[in-house]
Amino acid sequence: MAPSVPSGSYNSLLRAIASKLLTESGYGLHHLHHASGSDIRDIVHHLLVVRPPPDDSGSKQEEELYTQVDSLLNLELTQRKTVVDAQKLPTVMSASSPDAHGFQQIALWKGDITSLKATAIVNAANSALLGCFQPSHKCIDNVIHSMAGPRLRAACHEIMSSQAHEEPVGSAQITKGFALPASYVIHTVGPQLRRGSQPTTEECEQLQSCYTKSLDLLLKKVGHTEQHVSIAFPCISTGLFAFPSDVAVPLAVNSVLEWLNQHQEDTRGWKVIFNTFLKRDYDLYKDYIESKCPDSVTLPPAPVSSALQSALRAVQDADYLRVAAGAGLSAAAGLDYTSEAVMKKFHPDVRKIIPSFRVMYSSIGYTKWDDALMWGYLFKQISFARFDWVRHRTAPTYDYVKKIFNLFENRNPGSAFVETSNADGMFEQEGFDTNSVYIMQGDYGRIQCLKPCAQDSVWSSRPFMEKALESFNPKTYRVEDPAGIPKCPRCGGKMFLLLRVDDTFLQSALEEGRAVYNKWLAGVLNRVKNDGKKLAILEVGAGFNTPGVIRIPNERLAYTDGVQLIRVNPEYPEMPFQSHGVGVAEDANAVLEYISKHVEAK
Repeated sequence: MAPSVPSGSYNSLLRAIASKLLTESGYGLHHLHHASGSDIRDIVHHLLVVRPPPDDSGSKQEEELYTQVDSLLNLELTQRKTVVDAQKLPTVMSASSPDAHGFQQIALWKGDITSLKATAIVNAANSALLGCFQPSHKCIDNVIHSMAGPRLRAACHEIMSSQAHEEPVGSAQITKGFALPASYVIHTVGPQLRRGSQPTTEECEQLQSCYTKSLDLLLKKVGHTEQHVSIAFPCISTGLFAFPSDVAVPLAVNSVLEWLNQHQEDTRGWKVIFNTFLKRDYDLYKDYIESKCPDSVTLPPAPVSSALQSALRAVQDADYLRVAAGAGLSAAAGLDYTSEAVMKKFHPDVRKIIPSFRVMYSSIGYTKWDDALMWGYLFKQISFARFDWVRHRTAPTYDYVKKIFNLFENRNPGSAFVETSNADGMFEQEGFDTNSVYIMQGDYGRIQCLKPCAQDSVWSSRPFMEKALESFNPKTYRVEDPAGIPKCPRCGGKMFLLLRVDDTFLQSALEEGRAVYNKWLAGVLNRVKNDGKKLAILEVGAGFNTPGVIRIPNERLAYTDGVQLIRVNPEYPEMPFQSHGVGVAEDANAVLEYISKHVEAK
């Protein structure tokens, strides 16, 4: 989990690549002057994803860039990923099983397909075959191209330039794997459906063709051989292309089994792997394969990822725990500010009054309302989000965190601390000791003078809320009694919730908590550096809305030997090369539940 390659070498290589890409794109190098390592890696990722294939991939400049990116990706692969040997994955049935009907050549595996050392992995591509050009997309096409490097797009461009037409649905092309552990990548174009619709007969046949044409290509490439051959298929078309997974799985399995049966003499040493990323897809394959096997076969449940195993070890080995909670932690408990469904549940009629309020996040920074409407919405919001969420939670997310937290505290009081950018007071609502919780960005449970008239002009928001809600009209979302509009008890001026939204924010209200936290952290880091102790940072749901608050400081703390950052984020698990730790791209509830169940007292 700790980088063994000098971070200076990696950073120099990263900056050299970033400089080349910025220069050729017409951007100034000032973007790199004060950027963190993770910021520069994001720049490189973005520019490579949007970079068109070159007309001359053999030029000296292109080859120099390719070589540098290959080196970068190889460093990241060896230091950040556990490469899985496809030949060591167990098949559904033993080769010695009578009447196995092809299942002796089938394996089911849940994991990162780009970490698989196989003869070939299959890419669910689009018809242009050049990869995804949207940096934020987490589609497998984007992931494979990003991990293989720009040589892959150049190779695909040569194919497409030669054939001079888009790749038909159900067909496939093959290229080298370049920086991937796999020798080859097979690119196949699956059928694309309208979400919620059922596939036609033609679309089902096209999906089956994706599997058989891919197998045909690999057989043509490797020929008849006694050597081991392995190919891994992702769940083709079931993501953005909206093919129903429960229909896709039988089509995939049956088409592969039929193909293997037709090519027995040429494929005796072959292994075909159905690779899933999501547990629900793994379970669909598991159930179908078990129902199809000629003998009574029970496949193991979805395996625990190597990243999650590493996260558990980091927590298990630590002497101190620092929980760093972003918006994603509360979202995991159901309070998702980006969810239209959550907004409709708690504010079903608000869009009749404010049409732009699709999600709770829409209210952040909104100014086009008068005081009666503003306080009507805000007090209605905090009445459940800040003071009554435990009753509404959809998962015991904070119970998992509390169990992990208490394991450290029970063993060594004062060995755990929480910092959170969330203003929802969830840790307090869930029964955490508030003396061990540092709230960084404010608290819906407190209200301040808007001027402010004094550094201590801060009060509990509950009595103000209760007064206002006495005259709250749910049809208009307004506080109808002017006496319900908060006024500063000291100066009579306007008030606002204690939130870091502009320069009127009373930072002094959080200073005591920050001082306690800083003292705790300084003491822990001293023991880490001088006494060989270990600190685990369990970061959950910290993305890029305000990366400078939690995400980047955590990365820099994890430069320190003895500090491990466990980054739980299904969308953005990446970490800088020089940070010690592991990114876990999985659901927060599943990760926290697993760690809470398996971590033991040290």
